[in-house]
Amino acid sequence: MISKLLARLNASLVTSTVLIGLLVVGSFAVPALSQWDAEIANPREALRSPSWSHPFGTDRSGLDIFVRVFQAPRIDLSVVAIGVVIGGCIGVLLGVLMGFARGRWGELAMRLTDVIQAFPLLILAITLVSLAGNDLSNIVIVLAFVNIPVFIRLTRGQVLTVRELRYIDASLALGNSKGRLIFRHILPNSLGPAVVQFGLSMGYGILTLAGMAFLGVGIQAPTPEWGSMILTGTAYITTGQWWISVFPGLGLAIAVFSFNLLSEGIEQMRERKSI
Repeated sequence: MISKLLARLNASLVTSTVLIGLLVVGSFAVPALSQWDAEIANPREALRSPSWSHPFGTDRSGLDIFVRVFQAPRIDLSVVAIGVVIGGCIGVLLGVLMGFARGRWGELAMRLTDVIQAFPLLILAITLVSLAGNDLSNIVIVLAFVNIPVFIRLTRGQVLTVRELRYIDASLALGNSKGRLIFRHILPNSLGPAVVQFGLSMGYGILTLAGMAFLGVGIQAPTPEWGSMILTGTAYITTGQWWISVFPGLGLAIAVFSFNLLSEGIEQMRERKSI
């Protein structure tokens, strides 16, 4: 069993898992080991350039950027993961039902998802959060909402393919109920694209969360968040304090890259399994 699992592993999957693991572990280990607090200002240390004492320098409030960059994944990854998982579960369930039932209601529901997806993701998220408020629970709900149509479309398309296979007709001929057919045969064999999409949605979600914070919506300072940290440093780039924005930007880029790489690794595993 272990040998078969190791045989399916690939460089993309291993690399992404290591990077995501480092982000998660670092978000707890670095703040715990550092002498600097991520949210308590220290004006005497304001705008220090990178040094042994402050590896990534400090911002205008004297906050240590190194600690804040590593602590940011605590809230970024948790908020996005909860939103994507909720949106994914709802989207997969609705996609299965729409794909299996088809008919007039299924087509109407798909046209509604088309309308939602017609809006740029970031603009839609900013609008909804602005209307609902900057509470974390509202941000999670908005991230879930914008992800539902993606998972609906992916799952419905897969279900439409799976339900035409011969073993589905055989299961119906043997007297299996529709509920048993959906949850025992169709759903398990339609989850592949949704699992791959999870990594991509995590990457898009992290970018969306950072984009909202950068534009003044969502998580704001002093809470460590990559987007708000980049926003804080934009006013100082022209005066030479480049580190305030650059290091949070690198953290954001690594996180998005890691989850995109994770999706690629999962897709490669699926392709090997199908060969």
